[in-house]
Amino acid sequence: MLVQQQQRQIPSTPIPGNARKVIENFSYALTDAIGKGFSSIVYKGRNDETNEVVAIKVIDKKGLKTPLHYQLLRSEVEALSQLNSTNIMRLYKVYQTENNTYLITEFCDSGDLGQLISKSGIQKESSMQKLFYGIIQGYKQMKLRGIVHRDLKPANILLKGSVPKIADFGFATTPQTAATMPNVNVGSPLYMSPQAFKNRYSEKSDIWALGVTLYELLFGQVPWQAGSERELAQRMATVPVQFPGYISDECKDFIYRCLIVDENRRASVEELENHIWLSKQELQPIKGNGFSSMFRSNQQHNPHQLLQNNNFATPLVDNQNKQSISFQQRESNYGKENAITIKQSQQSIMQQPLKSIKRVQESRKESQISQQMNQEQSSQREDDCLNDSKKNDYIILAQLNFCRYLYRVSALMDKYRFVQTPYLREKLLFLVNKNIMIKINCLNEIIEGQNTLGLEKFQQYIQNPQYSKLCAAIHQYNQKYTLQFNTVWLSLQNPDQKQLLVVDKKFDAVFDDNFTEYESFYIILNSILRSAIKEIEYQLESKIVIQDTQQLLPIDIEGGVILLDYLITYFQLASLIQECFEDPYEFAIDSKIEQIADGKPVRLTYGHYIEIRNKIKQLDI
Repeated sequence: MLVQQQQRQIPSTPIPGNARKVIENFSYALTDAIGKGFSSIVYKGRNDETNEVVAIKVIDKKGLKTPLHYQLLRSEVEALSQLNSTNIMRLYKVYQTENNTYLITEFCDSGDLGQLISKSGIQKESSMQKLFYGIIQGYKQMKLRGIVHRDLKPANILLKGSVPKIADFGFATTPQTAATMPNVNVGSPLYMSPQAFKNRYSEKSDIWALGVTLYELLFGQVPWQAGSERELAQRMATVPVQFPGYISDECKDFIYRCLIVDENRRASVEELENHIWLSKQELQPIKGNGFSSMFRSNQQHNPHQLLQNNNFATPLVDNQNKQSISFQQRESNYGKENAITIKQSQQSIMQQPLKSIKRVQESRKESQISQQMNQEQSSQREDDCLNDSKKNDYIILAQLNFCRYLYRVSALMDKYRFVQTPYLREKLLFLVNKNIMIKINCLNEIIEGQNTLGLEKFQQYIQNPQYSKLCAAIHQYNQKYTLQFNTVWLSLQNPDQKQLLVVDKKFDAVFDDNFTEYESFYIILNSILRSAIKEIEYQLESKIVIQDTQQLLPIDIEGGVILLDYLITYFQLASLIQECFEDPYEFAIDSKIEQIADGKPVRLTYGHYIEIRNKIKQLDI
């Protein structure tokens, strides 16, 4: 076993003004060491040009005794230089001298997760959800770059404020270095997977380490302990995980998925990102703070009030004719989504494991013409009762909720691989995430003082205290969605793949990171949406034999039906945006996007599938 690269905390002492080591525009005090590792010392330093605090890792070349030690150092630099994530410690500069190598990195001021356990004890499950969501986002970029850490553990996940930062890549491998270190056993035994004990490392060995890390944070101990590495490896492979305290069933499942001995069945980082335990902490719509409720006076006079039975009539528009879809809240193991409701006259109760879920069904009592008239009259009443400030809030909230909906569309496309035409899925996944960024960019311009949404009395409005809350929400969403777009964007930059993507000249016209909103974007989007919808419909048609309409769809088919449902709704929303391109308030009114974004799915039936196929025919997709 190699000597493990660890940081040991060293007491900090005041920085004497005359004892600073200078490396170009960076400097540090020799007495301001904050950690020590194999052949290296880490100092708290600063960028003398900007006064930014940095960490400076000084590696003594005399301590690098073998070619393997040099290879480990090269791998660390290679790995960090390829990564740029909020949740990975950033590498700023590398300097070489005759005696030392200097790594200038981001300074994390709040210690590491190991110290968090030592100082604060076991952690609350709720606080770990947000923390691990960040870690997963960082690891996604590592996977994208083909980087395996090989030594993930609490001590190697730093904290900058409350933001987790994956650090210490001294044992990491990249695609260029992975094959150069055969038969080298590295890492910390308590966090190593059964495969790592046999010198087999991959994404799945890091996933195991994350599962052990979460377990330790929640219970103050690792899942397995033993007197030797051999005994430890045997216990890992034979003794089931036990939980010495209470945590939710969702959290237990998250840990179980990380600690499956068979690495082929162990969760991937994408599966963990979409796991229900993390989706519970997903950014929610702005409610309870005066925004949503201000648009609802009473059920009689306000068409936007949520009815007690949670059914909504939501008019959407295609290019030729106005259609209407009925949405309702529903729930499943996937998370918070929406889907088309079967219109029936009776209510029914559907049982699912662990909980029963009520699905309300109702018949349509009005004709389409009557609904359109009621819609116009209700919209007029809405205009009369809203003042300018509330109307502006409503417009902004609609844009945010549209982004929330698209984020779920992206997650579903990643989860259900029913689009198989070469590069069609990649094109659509890119367009969905670019659409999110187009809307977020528009909202960011509002924050910067540009009235891109045509808000009423803009200069007065930005003085409103409610506006400040909305700005904070926009900033929070922007960080989350920007990270996801960058991940998708970078995944499509392989030259060979990119060349095949841009063969489609229409797609090539929007295949960039320019987030200015043009109507042409939605025309191209809907063209690609049509292709994806037709392909999924064709696949499902060949697999589904219609039975009792109340019977649940098979699990392996249901995912395709859910995805189809979402893409149809997206098609309608994109069409509505084109019709309301110069009037974002009309989009907010007609789409009822908040209700759509808040929907919860139930298990789908054959009847749902029939309704979805009928909707495709109605929209002439």
